[in-house]
Formats: sequence, C-alpha cells, structure tokens
Amino acid sequence: MIVSHRHRFIFIKSAKTASTSVELMLSKICGPDDILTPLAPFDDRFDADYYEYQPRNCEGFQNHMSAIAIKNKVGEVVWNQYLKITIVRNPWDMVVSRYYWEKARLWPSIGKNVANIMREPFAIVRYKRLLHRIKLIFVLSSFSNFIRYFDKTWTNSRFYFDEEGKPICDVYLRFENLNKGINDLEKMLGIQLGDLPRLKSKPRKGKKHYSQYFNKQQKERVEKLFKHEIEVFGYTFEQVNQ
Repeated sequence: MIVSHRHRFIFIKSAKTASTSVELMLSKICGPDDILTPLAPFDDRFDADYYEYQPRNCEGFQNHMSAIAIKNKVGEVVWNQYLKITIVRNPWDMVVSRYYWEKARLWPSIGKNVANIMREPFAIVRYKRLLHRIKLIFVLSSFSNFIRYFDKTWTNSRFYFDEEGKPICDVYLRFENLNKGINDLEKMLGIQLGDLPRLKSKPRKGKKHYSQYFNKQQKERVEKLFKHEIEVFGYTFEQVNQ
C-alpha cells in the first residue's frame, strides 16, 4: 500500500486485482517522505515485466492492510484529506485468479517455510505457517476443493468497506476497465502515470473465461461469500461458452 504525502493519496491494496502492478506504477511518482510498503522481488515465474522497487518509511504498515487499519494508523486528518484509491474485480474471476496464484506459490512457499524453520527452529510461528501451507496441498488439489474450502479472509471486503459495510474509498478502479480508470486517475491527480507493468500475471494459464470453471453449486458459493461486494459494485456472473 502507499500513502503519498506528495500527491495526497492513499492506495489501498486489494488482492488479485492487478494491485501490485498499479502499486508499482504509483510508486514512481512518490517522494522521499511517502510511505511505500515492501513488494516481493521480481520473479520470472510470476512476473512478465522486470522491475526494481524500494520500500520506505513503512514501519507499522503492511502490504495488504485493511482500510480501517490504515485509517487508524494515519489519523483522521490525513485520512479525510487524502484521496483513497483501491481496485475492485468481478469476484468469480478473482477466485479463479486466486486459485492459480495459490497453486503457483504453494511449493516455493513451503520450501521457504522449511528454510525459515532451519534458521529459527524454536520459532513456533514458523511451524504454524508451514502447517497452513501443508493443509493447502489438499485444498489446492482441485478447483472444486478450492471453492469448497475457500478461506473467507481471501475476500476483499476489508479493503472496500467500513465497519458498517459502507464504501470507505473515494475511487474504486475496476479491473475489467483498468486503463480507463487509470486515465481518469491521472486527471484527478494531475499527473501522467506511465505504462502499467504486468506483474503476477503468469500463473493463470490459458486465460479461458472464468465462467468455464464453475458449476451451479460453485457459482452460488462464490455469490454467497462475496454477497456484499457483488451487490455494491453491481457484478454479475457472465456465462461465456468457449
């Protein structure tokens, strides 16, 4: 996430919405006093475009930080005066993207967990993280399992709404029409943002339409999990036969 004092905006980073690409693009206009949380380094298994990135001033902030947590951290004055920006995406499409992303990073993350345990054999949190990843082996063994055991923390509501479920941001860019949203954002900020890099785009192979992944029960489960997002942002399940 980003808090830009130079341009007076807050970028709230939702999940699986091209948010890392937008974050990197926005970081290039930020000043030395702005807050930029860390990104994973370039990885050619996941990223189509090479990048370098330098986080700064980010102590106490997290990458995927909820809107309420950011508000509490920056304070009422900054929160009320700055433009709050985030990205929304059709939930059914986002779930498919999440499935491929979690599968792609499962074994690398297990290897990293094991390496961390070797370095810190008495750190209990390391074992908890490894156990969570081992459980995901079963969850990610099929798309059907992924939907059945979908983690509710993977929804994006905490980035979009306040405690009462009301929209909390000023600008909701739409993943489905991101280029137009970025053009509109450039006008709001009064600055050119440049090209949007392609990051974390490689894991989803084939790019067939999301509707091809769901049966009726799976479609309805996503509808239930993302009910509020679907209602507020007007998303529908579009059936495309390929």
